[in-house]
Amino acid sequence: MTALPFKPDTKITDFLKTSSFTLSAEVIPPRNGAEQIKILEQIESLTQAGAQFLAVTKGAGGSLRGGSLPIAQAIKEQFHVPCIAHFTCRDLIPVEIENQLMDHHYFGIRNILALRGDPPDGQPLWKPRDGGYNYAHELIKQIRDLNEGRYMTRPGGPAHDPKEKTDFCIGAAAYPEHVNLEERIRFFKIKADAGAQFGITDMLFDWEKYAKFRNDLARVGVTIPILPGTRLLKSRTQALKMMTKFKVTVPKDVLAALPESDGPDAIARGVELFLKLAASLQRVGAPGIHAYVISDTEGSSTALRELALRMKTSRK
Repeated sequence: MTALPFKPDTKITDFLKTSSFTLSAEVIPPRNGAEQIKILEQIESLTQAGAQFLAVTKGAGGSLRGGSLPIAQAIKEQFHVPCIAHFTCRDLIPVEIENQLMDHHYFGIRNILALRGDPPDGQPLWKPRDGGYNYAHELIKQIRDLNEGRYMTRPGGPAHDPKEKTDFCIGAAAYPEHVNLEERIRFFKIKADAGAQFGITDMLFDWEKYAKFRNDLARVGVTIPILPGTRLLKSRTQALKMMTKFKVTVPKDVLAALPESDGPDAIARGVELFLKLAASLQRVGAPGIHAYVISDTEGSSTALRELALRMKTSRK
């Protein structure tokens, strides 16, 4: 029997079962035309620091960042760690979604973070194309259908009897600080009911917000693992920007511990706060911590390396 050209990836849900607390990170494809080597160097730095799996964002809504799929493939094949490929549907119609998902399937990509995607900057009233999806749960359901062997059929075309089901592990975005308490729970439950098997939060700095979100979800029967996503904070100015941009909370004690602006000891201070947050998240049962790297490879790698070292020491 001919072997598959690309090895199927390890599912994140399976990986989470093997570790009490995982370390992971999210990278962003370079702008179109930028050097490919830089993203590969970033990935190497993060994996050497202790990132056990990575995620790759998907440029959407007019952004000029291609390459998400080949970068995810490189992480899996070249760096030998699992990868979560972001997949946005706002620019696509279902037939295009199925075709692109088959590319991921053939390449052995198994972990998909299913997202609606944000509208282009400056176009708040922008809408999806006719026949496209308005919500991430519609994309999640389509991926689940493929996993169950339900493919699309072309009107008037030949009957299709698929022999091979896909085997995607489906993730969904979670918003523990969404402004409406009822909606933050209901929206994620809809995604879980549609087929999501794990979640990743948006930017989060307050472990108590995460714990409450998890507890509220459990009360409505949603118990899938949810990774808290965060980033290294190096100054009070940066923290205030994060609060404004993502509409999230940075606890008062964290703000007080940060210098007003970036300085020589910024990474060291940021790492200590990152480690403190990780310890609190682990204490309340989070399955791991997911670092949003953005452009701070040095700080994120330092934080992951120190956290990996402390976890190794605590196990001795």
